[in-house]
Amino acid sequence: MYSITSETYTDSYFNYKNILIINQMPAGPLANYTKRINIQPHRISAFRTRAEQSNCLYAIYNSITNEPLTIDELPDFFTICQTNGYKIETELTQMLNNNQKQLKNVICYISLV
Repeated sequence: MYSITSETYTDSYFNYKNILIINQMPAGPLANYTKRINIQPHRISAFRTRAEQSNCLYAIYNSITNEPLTIDELPDFFTICQTNGYKIETELTQMLNNNQKQLKNVICYISLV
C-alpha cells in the first residue's frame, strides 16, 4: 500500500508547485511514472534559503511532459492508477482523514491489485 501526498516544490525558475509524492518506489507499472527527486528548502529569495536540509522524495511524473504531476493533475493520476491496475483505497483514506489527528497533506492511499 502506498500513500499519495502533496509537497511544495520549487522548479528551476523559482515557481512553487504542489506536486504528487508517493511514500516509496512502487511495485508494478507506476514505477515507470515515479522518479526520486531532491526537494530544496523553500526559498526566501533567489539568493537566500532557509537553513533546512534538502529532502529526497519519490514524485509522480507526467510521461508526456516529463514534469512532476501537480495537484491540478489529480484526474490524470487517477487515470494512470486505474489503467495500470491500482486501486484507490477510499475507505482507508476516509477513515484516516476523519481522524482527529490529520495526516500531513495526504491525498489518498493506493494499492496494486
